[in-house]
Amino acid sequence: MVIYNQIAKIIAVCRSKKKGTKKNVISEGFLKEDYGLIGDAHANSNTHRQVSLLAIESIKKMRNLGLDIGPGEFAENLTTEGINLASLPLGTPISIGEDVILKVTQVGKECHIGCAIYRKVGNCIMPQEGVFAKVIRDGKVKAGDKIRLIEKQEMNGKIEGFSIQRVTEKGRDSVEDMIIREIPLTIFLNSQELVTLLCTPGDLKYLAIGFLYSEGLIKDKGEIEKVVLDGEKGIIWVETNEDKEGIKELTFKRLITSGCGKGATFYNVVDATGCKKVQSKLKISPQEIFDLVNEMQHQSRLYRATGGVHSAALCNNRNVLIFSEDIGRHNAIDKIFGECLLKDIQINNRIIITSGRVSSEILFKIARRNIPIIISISAPTNLAVKLANKLKITLIGFARGKRLNIYTNDWRVTA
Repeated sequence: MVIYNQIAKIIAVCRSKKKGTKKNVISEGFLKEDYGLIGDAHANSNTHRQVSLLAIESIKKMRNLGLDIGPGEFAENLTTEGINLASLPLGTPISIGEDVILKVTQVGKECHIGCAIYRKVGNCIMPQEGVFAKVIRDGKVKAGDKIRLIEKQEMNGKIEGFSIQRVTEKGRDSVEDMIIREIPLTIFLNSQELVTLLCTPGDLKYLAIGFLYSEGLIKDKGEIEKVVLDGEKGIIWVETNEDKEGIKELTFKRLITSGCGKGATFYNVVDATGCKKVQSKLKISPQEIFDLVNEMQHQSRLYRATGGVHSAALCNNRNVLIFSEDIGRHNAIDKIFGECLLKDIQINNRIIITSGRVSSEILFKIARRNIPIIISISAPTNLAVKLANKLKITLIGFARGKRLNIYTNDWRVTA
């Protein structure tokens, strides 16, 4: 078992300026992405052993032998409680507190006999029970922060572990890395093969329905009679009570988009004439934007574990209402639309946040749903900016930290 009890947490944060010495307990530290604990001698972007962890349960074993020892004595950066660190598979992502994500890269190590730790304690438990990790996402860490494992089982087959060679300036290491899975999903509409999407497994019914909804092939939930998914074969059948004439002709009109996951759409730039201007008085403040982007990023567990997906969120001014991740930025948004349609969740007059760039076909998707504001942590294309201006959509890009760019209809962003 990995978890000793229901609440796993950080007991102490420790650091030292020299290697091979006891680390001192500090009230709070900062774990920097792809580096380690700021101010600690072991922090290094050229190693997979950026942070060391040891369980207080392991330290107590030594205390039971009559040794007066505590956190930091074995040169660990983070002393934990409630989690069996040594049982964690390589590549396991660990969430700490609100922000930090670590990835386990090594269990145990070679003991440095003769170091200050060994001379004082006479034994060392780090070689058997210590764990090393890489910092995937940075943030503050302090005693009391909750620890949560992001296990492969929790990700429902969305990731796969691979043994890889990691090369740095100091040499080559064999490590296990977690890779996002990619599968084909073929959509049949009324028994006619329509399209094959490359996507992340999970929420495939939402993806198929959202795609059809975005393309205008389904107008509302009432049209849907049956949805059958064969997850093993990657096929989904959608039956409607409306005759969908001209489906075959649509395949010849298909546009291969700039999207990840080989995005496809059945409309082109000329279709902009069929999109109505978005009518909405919705406004949002810069601080609300920063808060919503931050909340979306906190929910991006697949990205933090693999770095291989896009995220999207449907929001009001205060909260993320629906969240989705996929290898394709289009897919992530379509999954949201599909879930909203099937669950009767309001879409219009909401806000969409995406981690990917905003291109013209993304603008068409949200314009059709009467969404007045789209926010991206990335960039827009020139055509997207022109279309957003024409369709009265507020387009915001590079929303990172405490800055953002407003490209169109800036009146919706209050001072």
